[in-house]
Amino acid sequence: MPRVTSAKRRRGTSAKHSHCVDLVPPPEGFPDSVEEDIIQFLERCSGTFELHGEIATGDAFIRYCFEQSADAEAFHARFESAADKAVFKTAT
Repeated sequence: MPRVTSAKRRRGTSAKHSHCVDLVPPPEGFPDSVEEDIIQFLERCSGTFELHGEIATGDAFIRYCFEQSADAEAFHARFESAADKAVFKTAT
């Protein structure tokens, strides 16, 4: 049985969840209150998002991908100030 690689899995996810927000947490991590807010936000989007953790060029980041652009935009607006870096993008 062939194995599904991480890259293949991400390509499949990006087709359905094409609106993504990459958050780079501060070096000490997100405060507990922000972590709780993120969890509450994601619970409202249950079944319509995916998330991945990656290390790219030495920067740890978490990619939150949503089916709906409005959810990704709201997530970005809500949590960009808590992150060292936040990037909103739509897969093409």
